[in-house]
Amino acid sequence: MPFDREHVEARLALNLIASADMPQIAIDAGLDDKAIRRLVVLEKPMYFEVADVFPLAMQESELAQIPVGEAAMRVARRMAKEILNTGDDPLRHIRDFETLWTRSGYTSETSALGTLYDDVYIAQSSDRSEGKFEIGSDRS
Repeated sequence: MPFDREHVEARLALNLIASADMPQIAIDAGLDDKAIRRLVVLEKPMYFEVADVFPLAMQESELAQIPVGEAAMRVARRMAKEILNTGDDPLRHIRDFETLWTRSGYTSETSALGTLYDDVYIAQSSDRSEGKFEIGSDRS
């Protein structure tokens, strides 16, 4: 899979990348600077091994630190595209979006995603199909 800078930035902001995965990300990116080399030579690194070199590696790879809300929306968009591209049933992934909302610290940007399950439940309980309700609509 090609290196996707925006996706890596988002996953880093949400702490979705383990320290042991950092060397492989650097390799996939084709990056080759001093801090990147130090990161790549680590074999199954622990957090404390990566912590010293990681800020420099981020700087060398030009990865930006982005707000958690923006990161969650990037991941959500990617998840939605994958669901649409695979033709999978979107309702099977409602809890994935809720988990993303939780992981992002309940950011306002992702609040409509986090309550999808509730929206679907209300629609089904009131005999409305999923296509006839608005995400994040007023429930009163």
